[in-house]
Amino acid sequence: MTKLLDQRLSIRQIAYLAIAFGIPYFAVGGIWLGAHHDHLRDRQGLDKAFSAVGEVIAWPPLVISDIDLR
Repeated sequence: MTKLLDQRLSIRQIAYLAIAFGIPYFAVGGIWLGAHHDHLRDRQGLDKAFSAVGEVIAWPPLVISDIDLR
């Protein structure tokens, strides 16, 4: 176990890990946004963009609490 913890990661490996964990996270966020986009009709401009980004980023607590960002 200590041998595993003593490993050093290169910048490339860190980038690969970020891609490996980020793509599924944002894919699920996009699916969540696609299913819960009704509130975006009332928004315009940057407010609409930030609300959509907030839905994609904050999907885990939104799934648990089953609320919409408004």
